[in-house]
Amino acid sequence: MNKVCIYFIGCISLFCFSMNSSAEIKQELRTIDDMCKYFPATAQTWFDGGGSTQLIVDGEKGHNRSYIETPNRKVGFPLGSMNLKSGNTCDDGNGESGDCIADPALIVPQLSISTEFTGVDGAINEFSDVTIEPGHYTDINVTGGNPLDYAQVTLLPGTYWINRFNIGGYTEIHFSNIEKTVIHIEQLGTSGYILYNHNAEPDNLLIIGHGSSSNMLVAGANILKAHLYSENNIALNGNVSVYGAVTAKTLRLFSNSRIIGQSECINPSNDIQLVISPTSGKGLACDGIEIDFSLVDTNGDVIEGKGQELQVSSAPVVIGDRNSACWSDDGNITTSECNHVDDSRFETVFPSSGPAVVTRYIHSKFLNSYNVSATVSSENLTTTEGPYEFIAKAISIVPSEGVDGSDSHQVAGRPYPFRLKIRGKENGNGNMLNCHIIKETTDIDVTFSNSVLPATSNENIEIKKEGSSWTEANQNLSISFVNGVAGGDENQADGSLQARLNDAGKARLTASANIQGDTFTTSEQFYFRPFTAALCGQSSVLPSYTDELNGAYLASGSDFNAYLKAVNWIKELDSGTYGNGIPDHDNPSLVCSQTATPSYITYSEGNAKLNLSSQLDYPLSGDIGVITVDGQLIADFTKEVTSENQNSSTKINWNEVGTLSFDVFQNDYFNRSGFNIPSTASKVGRFYPAYFSITNTEWDYPQKQGTSEGSFVYMDQFFKNVDFQVTAYSALDSEVTNYGQFNNELKSRFSLVGEYASRLNITDVDLDETHWGDKAVWQVTNLDHAVIWSKKEGAPSFGNRTTVVDGPFNTSGHSSSETTSLGLKIGGVDPVTFIKDQQLVEAELLSQPDVRYGRMVLDNVGVASGQSVSVPLRVEYWDGQRFILSKEDDAAVFNGSSYCKHTIWPEPDKESAAKLMGTGGIKSGLNSIDLRAEPDNNQLREQIRFWLRLSEGSPQLSEKHTHCELKPSGLYLQPWLQFNWRGKGDEDPSTLVTFGVYRGNDRVIFRGESNIIGTSN
Repeated sequence: MNKVCIYFIGCISLFCFSMNSSAEIKQELRTIDDMCKYFPATAQTWFDGGGSTQLIVDGEKGHNRSYIETPNRKVGFPLGSMNLKSGNTCDDGNGESGDCIADPALIVPQLSISTEFTGVDGAINEFSDVTIEPGHYTDINVTGGNPLDYAQVTLLPGTYWINRFNIGGYTEIHFSNIEKTVIHIEQLGTSGYILYNHNAEPDNLLIIGHGSSSNMLVAGANILKAHLYSENNIALNGNVSVYGAVTAKTLRLFSNSRIIGQSECINPSNDIQLVISPTSGKGLACDGIEIDFSLVDTNGDVIEGKGQELQVSSAPVVIGDRNSACWSDDGNITTSECNHVDDSRFETVFPSSGPAVVTRYIHSKFLNSYNVSATVSSENLTTTEGPYEFIAKAISIVPSEGVDGSDSHQVAGRPYPFRLKIRGKENGNGNMLNCHIIKETTDIDVTFSNSVLPATSNENIEIKKEGSSWTEANQNLSISFVNGVAGGDENQADGSLQARLNDAGKARLTASANIQGDTFTTSEQFYFRPFTAALCGQSSVLPSYTDELNGAYLASGSDFNAYLKAVNWIKELDSGTYGNGIPDHDNPSLVCSQTATPSYITYSEGNAKLNLSSQLDYPLSGDIGVITVDGQLIADFTKEVTSENQNSSTKINWNEVGTLSFDVFQNDYFNRSGFNIPSTASKVGRFYPAYFSITNTEWDYPQKQGTSEGSFVYMDQFFKNVDFQVTAYSALDSEVTNYGQFNNELKSRFSLVGEYASRLNITDVDLDETHWGDKAVWQVTNLDHAVIWSKKEGAPSFGNRTTVVDGPFNTSGHSSSETTSLGLKIGGVDPVTFIKDQQLVEAELLSQPDVRYGRMVLDNVGVASGQSVSVPLRVEYWDGQRFILSKEDDAAVFNGSSYCKHTIWPEPDKESAAKLMGTGGIKSGLNSIDLRAEPDNNQLREQIRFWLRLSEGSPQLSEKHTHCELKPSGLYLQPWLQFNWRGKGDEDPSTLVTFGVYRGNDRVIFRGESNIIGTSN
């Protein structure tokens, strides 16, 4: 045996059980009926101790009193097994108290379940809120919370096997109030202030200890809502309150402890009634009289079945009459099924889900009257109704063209044929189950009457004879019978007799006639439902424009009002003479233009409860999102239609975009299986985004300009990348993921706006609707190394492009920097805005680009004849007032082999052999050594202008006597560093190099030669 301990002492609790591995296997307790078997009263035992003490209740009558609250003060213990010390140990729940009364009839059988402490799901250790799923755990340890903020622990419904379960701190433990939780524990410890299941019902939590050595001590200030079962002892000590029931071998209560009986077994709901309907009836034995057995609440509404057992019996009204009745499921019965007294009763169960209704037909071989009794023992309910009288002859009303599987099921406003048959046995003798048509051919005056529920209906059943108009069924009509049948023959109706009710409800048609001196009366119950239901506007269909360019209906996330409308039969939608009561196709415009079926409302005989469901109609592969109806999720929504709210609107909200298709329906109207109100699908849309928001702006700069990753760009230089991102939202601020799947012509598009937007080569095509992804995000992905901020254009010089310095723009740390306000402008066929609930079609980008006017500068240099010389090089940018060194630039490069040259002197028309050479890059905007000028020869004195080529185009290329080498390519193409140096337009940077400034160490200076040093360009 495995020992298990459970104690609740002060702030520390522990359960103790012993597990018997050979215990008989039994299913978990899952239903109220099962629970009642082991917890019929507040306190009981499963053990007959043979006179030993098994219940002890200690404490004073007033202060520090321990007690058990249980109906009639009865507890399930053997006589002579109680030690009751206060004289006030039990309350009856109605204000009366006294000592507990032993009732051995409440002693229960012992529960046996095989143990499964496998621990395969491991351990859980948490210090805060946690949700735990059913499983097999070695340990569950949870602690946390404080007096003002209890830790929240949720155990999902199901079965738990826990070796050690420890809860500490200030903790609330929550369990389902709908489904059951069963916990098997070897050890349970608590330290702190713990509330167990305090918001749920005790019937939904069962804690079980197993084995003959188990003990349970609950002490301290605990509140526990559960049923406790132990195969040995349970003791309560201290300010302990157990709400539920306790079953143990022995039970002890000490020091202000109490057990309050709370259970459907102890206090069965008194708001449930067992109803037999109709309460009386008259008919032919061969047809049987249809009887419904229902469980209803105090409002008369049928409740949900839970599989309760139903026992039904019948007995002759006349005492001593031994002629018994019999029962069938569907009104069809044979003599062999009606021969024994046992046939007069039956047992069955209500559905375990769905309406708690059972339908049967009572029959008899005799012309007798019977009373019918029904019992549901688990609910402690019994009722009797009658009489139900069987007669020898009758006019039967036989309807045809019913819907939903029964001819008694009809549609409001739809005509249906019926026949009148004279049936029974001519002399009233013999087996009354063998009835037949009594063949009379004559005209008979038949008196019709009808009753309609709800009583507020202004409509009556109407009938129509062939060749006559419709008339209310409350008068006498001459009806032609041929061979005992009117309105057709024995096998089928011919339509010469028709009936209808232009309303929904439960109606009874009665016919009475005198035939050969005998008066025959018959009635037939009919149920009329609306033809269809749809989601509508107040008087017409809701807008539905899925892909029209002007099809905008409503912003996503905005509430809209709709009406759930059920209507009468529409012939245009139900082909055939009578149709089948179901629309052939969806025509919401026609349905929504109809008047609502007036008596489709809840009343005592039936519930009008419309359900609403929805599917995504457009885009097809989108997300249905979240739909709420009157604040509830659509899956949880039901509208109970009443006379007060029948024409009231329903508030709907959808957090997505596109078009929805709604279905409005009710299944099992009047709790009759399959009697369903079909839906006419209504498409509602197009829903569009409530607003858009710029959610990302990235200006990716060339590397090593400003930072290693880049933080500025020169005018005319390509950005590494430009990325704009816009997200579409609902009015609830959630992303509308369906928007990306709209047709392109329905999506929004953008353009770049702002004072300097024209300086960027970003076109509207670059920002059009094709950049929407498949969800809610529009993102530009095609601007990699494609965007430049152009230099400001000036008047051309000598036909060459000439730019004007301006800026810098958005450069931090520069007082002369100008801040731009570049933004996006949105447009589209649907309403568009950048701000919720307002109209704003332009929004500023999240960041602005750092842009500078830059140039490359070469210094003029001089050197002795025949010597090479380094040409200092730097990059500058305009700071708003002057050019300054671009100290943050480590990116610019040069290739001295790409150059042009022009001889200044001694012979301008001749090409010198001098050249530029050297490659490299700048550091902090400078390079003073890597670019070199090489002389023509060792003796020649000359002055040469060299251009360092940065572009394939530059004014010097067209100048006379200018000679160029090697076009620049790749990284050496840097046209953004050109400048209007000589007033001839933007050109490559140049240097004047003078060879022969001095002769060497003798320091002889050549005088009188202009520009010999070459200090100016």
